[in-house]
Amino acid sequence: MRLDDCYNEFLDYLGSERDASPYTIAGYKTDFKFFFAFLSRENIPLLAEVITTPDIRRYLTYLKSEKNYSVGTIRRKIHSLKSFYNFLLSQEYVNKSPMMPITAPKDVDKVPIYMQPEEIIRLINAPVRRGGENALRDKCILETYAFTGIRRSELVSMDFEDLDFKNYTLKVEGKGKKERVIPISEPLISDLWAYLNSRLPLTEQAVFTWSEGGRITPRTVNRMFTKYIKLAGLEGKGYTPHKLRHYVEC
Repeated sequence: MRLDDCYNEFLDYLGSERDASPYTIAGYKTDFKFFFAFLSRENIPLLAEVITTPDIRRYLTYLKSEKNYSVGTIRRKIHSLKSFYNFLLSQEYVNKSPMMPITAPKDVDKVPIYMQPEEIIRLINAPVRRGGENALRDKCILETYAFTGIRRSELVSMDFEDLDFKNYTLKVEGKGKKERVIPISEPLISDLWAYLNSRLPLTEQAVFTWSEGGRITPRTVNRMFTKYIKLAGLEGKGYTPHKLRHYVEC
């Protein structure tokens, strides 16, 4: 069976039966594009039953030696392929998985990187210092990350009806559609109130929108974070939005 047909069926399965998020599915798509490109380069037929364990091992060597990918990235791509071949086995498209003998490399232990409280304040205030029409929106985004610990996908999916200003709470729907209620306090609650009032009348359900309307994207959040990290003088410290959202846990 053609590998691309199997791949498309696998993505449908992830979305319909496993309820995977669009961001998870997008990650699988990217991983498989690299895999397909390698198979084509090596003139390996794109047939599910043809690919062997040595082919997989050459692919992993290519990722490490030629693409210089980190251990973490390689581990994720191995996980993607294992999930894919488990699906092929379950559908009886293959008799055995070439991923069975493959072992993911151990992740490198790293010293946790956390932003210091004074750095958080500098970062959160950077949008206001810079000014511009989106200053309050951007400040609210950074505060929401830092003071609630929600994920990027949850942040961009926030609707104004999820905010309860009377009880100071935020309702989010996370992985597996599990709903949780998060307490929010000053100054975030006041800034969110001011930001939403600046957009009256609210014609968009989304809390965080573009200037011209429409929900912002995860890529926008990443670009915005990078911009304010530079403005706050925190460049080169390895800080990411993921590190910022873990500030609330420290």
